[in-house]
Amino acid sequence: MNPRTRPPAGSRSALALVVATNLLPLAGVVAFGWRVGELLAVYWIEVAVLVLAHAAAAMFAERPIVLEDRSFYITGYDEDAERDEVWEREPEPTRLVSWLPPIYPRNFRVVRRSLGVFAFLLFPLVPVGWDALSYFTPTVALATLGVCGAQVAEVRREFFAERAYEEQSPYMVVEAAQRVVFFYVVIGMLTVVPVTFGIFVVEGALAPGLLDRVGDAFGVGAVLLPYLLPITLAKAVVEWGRRRAFSEDDPDGVATWFTGEDPRREWKKEEESTGEG
Repeated sequence: MNPRTRPPAGSRSALALVVATNLLPLAGVVAFGWRVGELLAVYWIEVAVLVLAHAAAAMFAERPIVLEDRSFYITGYDEDAERDEVWEREPEPTRLVSWLPPIYPRNFRVVRRSLGVFAFLLFPLVPVGWDALSYFTPTVALATLGVCGAQVAEVRREFFAERAYEEQSPYMVVEAAQRVVFFYVVIGMLTVVPVTFGIFVVEGALAPGLLDRVGDAFGVGAVLLPYLLPITLAKAVVEWGRRRAFSEDDPDGVATWFTGEDPRREWKKEEESTGEG
């Protein structure tokens, strides 16, 4: 079934299922002693794999990039960026294997510049340092395999199954991943500072020793819940928004952020408006 003709994913039951599924790890942290660091490591790896999967898919995108009149620019680009002269020539596809569509070497420049987004992904690791490696346990490694498989399947479904690579530019493909990254960055900025301030207020003025008592009773995971809950809910929003952006022609609400900017969509609206007039 064509993704644009399938039933919309906007039912309340589907939303409830997405939220509940993403809240399950929190129950594991509080009730079963799961390590918070391992959970965050899996979240981080999932986003990193998302970026890399879209970077690989962008090599197959056929359309040239259009930068005019955008409100969101990926890393390495801005409103003053100019297209390299390679974009002015006819594309030269290269077929690597018979069972894949051809790649476009000209796309590599866009992909390379877009990987600068890893500067934002590395930022959360700065306070942890080399200790981050201690969280790459066999459990996380197994989860990483599942994450990689899920992301590859998602890219295949969204990009290759419906031959979307024929209708998108490499810029549009990597933009889809970067919108997810920047959504998490904003959530992180809105979470860490106020939660940390609130904890200092509670521990220092309102209820000294409360956090120690909570930690002793329920474990350190319970103390970190104020940080984990917004991140977990943000992950649910990402999954829900991307699902709607893929399945609906004209999604609204938060899904519009994950839809991305397709110049052809605006042209189509203008043509339809002119035709109706």
